[in-house]
Amino acid sequence: MSKIKIIQVQVFDTDERAMKKRLREFLRDLRKRNLAKGLIGDDEHSADFEDGDLDLFNAELPDGGLTYKDEAVIAKRVRCLISRRSRAEGTAHLSKEDLQRLSPKEAYMTAMMAPSEHWADEVAAGLHEEMPWMGRATECAWHDLRRAARRGTAIKIEPLLINGPSGIGKSTWARAMANRLGLPMAQSDAGAGSAGFDVAGVERGWGSAQPGRPVNLLLDHRIANPIFIVDEICKAGIATSTKGRSFSLTEAMLGLMEPGSGRTWTCPYFRVAFDMSHISWLFTANNLDTVPEPFLSRCQIVEVQEITSQQLHDFAVRRGTEMGLSQEALEAVCEALGRAPQVTGRRMSLRDVVRILERAETLEGRPPLQ
Repeated sequence: MSKIKIIQVQVFDTDERAMKKRLREFLRDLRKRNLAKGLIGDDEHSADFEDGDLDLFNAELPDGGLTYKDEAVIAKRVRCLISRRSRAEGTAHLSKEDLQRLSPKEAYMTAMMAPSEHWADEVAAGLHEEMPWMGRATECAWHDLRRAARRGTAIKIEPLLINGPSGIGKSTWARAMANRLGLPMAQSDAGAGSAGFDVAGVERGWGSAQPGRPVNLLLDHRIANPIFIVDEICKAGIATSTKGRSFSLTEAMLGLMEPGSGRTWTCPYFRVAFDMSHISWLFTANNLDTVPEPFLSRCQIVEVQEITSQQLHDFAVRRGTEMGLSQEALEAVCEALGRAPQVTGRRMSLRDVVRILERAETLEGRPPLQ
């Protein structure tokens, strides 16, 4: 592990008690030195005294107390210093709660590292065994993990867009990747009307003002390189305000995905710069025709084919075994998968398999009726 500066603010000492203590000590010392100089005088005998003698004489003088007026002046000076230092940090506009959550003094966050290329091979092999039909996506992630291990940099998967039919497990694969890497993960649905604000955040002044989910992910876990998943980017719409201003998720993502601008991306809520360049962005889509070209040019695009019935069967057996289902329950699940297309008149998806497994787990764990 290593530390990376994520919150781009200057941090100054604003401890009010410590600042008052330093000013009191300075004022006492200044007055003692002035008193010592006054007692020594400036006649012809004063020339015999040296700086060392002045310090010894000063040390023998009593420690004068500070008056109420002195304390008031010190308090005013400290408030002024704190105000100016807060403005210099760029956090003076934040409330106490937001400032405490932002914790600018903890601007450096932990970066999860790739231990070795062998580790990257094992992660990719395990993921491919679990979901072999997502092999091309696994290969892209594998190369990125090996590159991070060779360079000794933080784990990062370059922006990856997985395009393919619905229900084949694109989001499941992304979550499985995050779990195997041991990284915190968050997910957003691009089909929701407010997806752009969900990712970028809403600036102060609005009733719904809040930081975006990627920023929340960083602040909640204090990990510099989490994984953020955006589902169905092809359904991202454009939100228009009452003043005619338009805002889209894909436009908001451009500044976050580009390494140069991502390093100094300014959160509209906190109005503080964050280094977002270490986040792994994973996107899913069913059709690329509606995705803007500037967005596509920033992504590794992977085309995934339809999942076969045998792959669904293998997935069900493997996942059911992990869930602790009995052999009888697994056989019932496989039989249901075989008959389902004839009953429903449509192909089975990975979502159907997960629902059947969860139903089987519920039935098997149900207490006997008396």
